[in-house]
Amino acid sequence: MKHTLNEFVEGAQGLNLRVAVASAHDTEVIEALLAAREKGICSALLYGKAAEIHKIFATLGADETGFTIIEPEDGSDVACARAAVHAVETGEADYLMKGILNSTDFLRAVVHSELLLGGLLSHVMLFEFPTYHKLLFISDGAMNPAPDYEKKRVILENAARLMQQIGYTAINAAVLSGSEVVSEKIPSTLDAKALAQLDWTRYNMTVFGPVALDLAISREACAHKKYTTAGAGDADLLIMPNYETGNAFGKSLTYFAHARTAGLVLGARCPIVLVSRADPADAKLTSLALGAIAAHEGGKA
Repeated sequence: MKHTLNEFVEGAQGLNLRVAVASAHDTEVIEALLAAREKGICSALLYGKAAEIHKIFATLGADETGFTIIEPEDGSDVACARAAVHAVETGEADYLMKGILNSTDFLRAVVHSELLLGGLLSHVMLFEFPTYHKLLFISDGAMNPAPDYEKKRVILENAARLMQQIGYTAINAAVLSGSEVVSEKIPSTLDAKALAQLDWTRYNMTVFGPVALDLAISREACAHKKYTTAGAGDADLLIMPNYETGNAFGKSLTYFAHARTAGLVLGARCPIVLVSRADPADAKLTSLALGAIAAHEGGKA
């Protein structure tokens, strides 16, 4: 198990995969890709506005070795997304990255492609911040607005599969709600209880819930409230009750706790790098590294 995002960046060095980037005409995207190239993580197919991409390279004083720049016929974000997805479909690229386009246009191209495996796509964010004693995964704060029990089961399984691929041999997963008390009036408590009762031994995963955030991540809170469930206070993964909670919690970590982040879409034929357009180059680099490791390990199966 890794303890910092830098360990993932180091672990991806030398994999030399190829990523297809939709709407790559963005400085932070190119900066991240240049850093990934330097570390031997990946080369890239860059779909976007060619003149802007060339200008970014020139402004950064960087050469274009290892990058192929392709401008689709109409140059639109939709066309870029479709072209990048097609590159993975045909084996020209190993995994996929969202550039400077909105997530809806990007994911629509994925959903209407051969990359979709027929299950649910979900998003996972990985956070590193000094006030928690380990890396923390959360899902899903980006894609599934109001997941029911079955969707949460898939969200949890997608995250667990990724964590296994990147080296986790044991996982503590907390299914969040506002309380530990199961109540018919709070559907998320019913979902959490049902998820905790499933057999997760194939992932060597301890799933507990319903549980409030403090008891998921704070040993001190657990001791004070005499909450002794296995895994409590030591969560590796938080499963969110809904989109709003996950989105707000993730952005709170980014902006208030100054967390470093990485983000992937799971459930497709390959990992998909997806972070906010506002995220810095560092978040894009760590996501590229995480995606490269997942693509490499997933390709062994």
